[in-house]
Order: sequence, then C-alpha cells, then structure tokens
Amino acid sequence: MPGISIKKNIICKDDLKFFDLLVNGIDNRNALSLEKVTVALQMFMSEPVIKLRKRIQAIGISTSTDFPLITRDSFNVTVQSQNFDMGYEKVFKDVPLGEKQDAWEIYDAANSLTFMRIEEGQRLDVAGYTGSKVTAYVDYYGGAMGWTDKMIRFRKVAAMLDLAETFRNRFWVTKANNFYALIAAAAALNITAWAGVAANGQLQRDVQTINLAAFTLTNRCRNKGYGDTANARLVMYYNPRDKSRLLAALSVTTAMLANAGQTGDTVNYTIEPVPTFNAFITAGSPVLVLPGNKLQKAEGMAPTPYGPELDILSLNRVQSVWAIYGGIIADTDQLETATLG
Repeated sequence: MPGISIKKNIICKDDLKFFDLLVNGIDNRNALSLEKVTVALQMFMSEPVIKLRKRIQAIGISTSTDFPLITRDSFNVTVQSQNFDMGYEKVFKDVPLGEKQDAWEIYDAANSLTFMRIEEGQRLDVAGYTGSKVTAYVDYYGGAMGWTDKMIRFRKVAAMLDLAETFRNRFWVTKANNFYALIAAAAALNITAWAGVAANGQLQRDVQTINLAAFTLTNRCRNKGYGDTANARLVMYYNPRDKSRLLAALSVTTAMLANAGQTGDTVNYTIEPVPTFNAFITAGSPVLVLPGNKLQKAEGMAPTPYGPELDILSLNRVQSVWAIYGGIIADTDQLETATLG
C-alpha cells in the first residue's frame, strides 16, 4: 500500500459504500477500491491501540491523526463499544528496531524471560537467560477470516462485522496473553508472603504486605541504574476479585484510621492499580512492577491485512492479518508478587 494518502481515500460513513467498494474491487479488479477497503480494515484492527495511545504507525498511511476518522466512518456502529485489555502496555518500554532488523539487544541483563511464537491452543514457552547481554526477537503472528460471496454481494453488514469483531478480539486477546504470561512468569520468581499477624486485622496486613513487596522490589533495584527507585511509580496488576481489599489498602490514611479509633500503617509508595481479568493474573496474588528499563517490547509491523483472496471452490473471500512484535523482561528483579492471605 505504499503511497496511499488517507486524505485521498476516505470511505463514506454509509456502510453500504464499504460494500460497493469491496464488490467493485472484486468484480472489476479495481485496485484502488481494494486499497480503500484494506485501509479501513487495518484501522479496524488497530482500534485498540488508537484508543490507548491516540497514535499508531502503519505501512503506507500518511498521518496517524487521520486514523480515527477512517475507523469511525467505516465501522461507526461497532467500534465504540469495544473494550480491550491493554493494561500490559503500562510497564513495557517501546524500543525501535533497526532497519531490516528482527531483533534488538539489551545489555547488563540477568534473569531474563522472553516469549516465543505459539500456535493456537499451545502453552506459552518461557525461557530463561543469564548474562551481560540478551537479544530479543520479534516474531510473526497471523490469522485469517472468511467472508462468503453472499455476505459481500447482498450486503450482510451485521454478519460481516460480527466476524470481523470476533477475529479482531482474538488477535488482541492473544497479544495480551503473551505479555501477561511474561509478567506472571517473571513475578513468580519473587514472592512476598502476607505480612503481619492475625491481631493486625486484614486491612493492616494488606497494607503491610504491599509496603513490604514495594520495598523489596525497589530496594533490590536501587543500584541498577533505574533512577531513584525509592520514589519510583509502581504498577500493580490485580484480579478484580481483590479490588475492594486492594483499593481500601491503597487509599487508607492516618486520618481515616484515627477517625475509626485505630492506629496503623498506610501505603507509603506511589502505586497505580490496574485491574485485569486476564487468566495469568490470579486472585490473591497482585503483581507489582517497576515499569520500563529492562521490560521492553518492539513492533516490526502493526496488524496489517492482506487480501481478500478468492477461494474458487466456495467463492469465499479470505482476509488475512499479520503482525510482527516481540517482548522481553530482561530483569525479573523489576517484578514482585504480593500474596494476600
């Protein structure tokens, strides 16, 4: 798609216009019409990133500020209701890849974890490394969906959008699983047990546990060149089942304790709580993370559609989407699991 300008290829808000372009491209082999369809599909696939960052890079698109316009105009009925778990983005630092490079290097790395490409249904393969340098790789992630000729020719809007939504959801769930599995595997190496004694009560024990986990993590990283870890912002991933307990612990103040006729500790670290239903973040085991530094990710190619190609035996049109990305935790000391009793 090199040279395509969004300003020259705006798809009308009328959903039927999308189908007219698709049919025109298929029946008349009109390359320009198919290019417009491809741009719209790419924006549809990239919607989660657009919402999160308000920016994204894609091949052949002139300006990122035009992306929401294309998505909204083409799929205005569905995209606004989507909700994607992108919380893992808060702790991984984006690193650029060199030209024509599928890897990047991290120096002074130890106790490193990375993930490899997985097939559908397989378990994530997590490997450990030690040494002064680690090389992290990006890999290919792809999938395909099929639209029947009947869907396209007779404007089955709801059916096509349903398939597209399902396909997109699976893509982003898979990506989230890759990164959350990486976080969970690294955090499992450093565990803070539930602190205090029964007489302290649950709230105070939770506060003491969070403080101890945060201290253990930041103290362990104090001489690694990560800045002033004593005052660093931490991110806490937790299962929503623990929401009331953790938010109570994070928000309690000395004044609140005094008003209740109690004394005790308060959380004395800057912590951003991030709830997630991802299966790799389990209830009762919130994960504290020192963001950035040796937690890194890279993107070789944003989700990019190819096709639609004709299956001559069924008249179905197959649309494939490929993305290239990778992630690594080159220092597992940046993560800590806090155990709630």
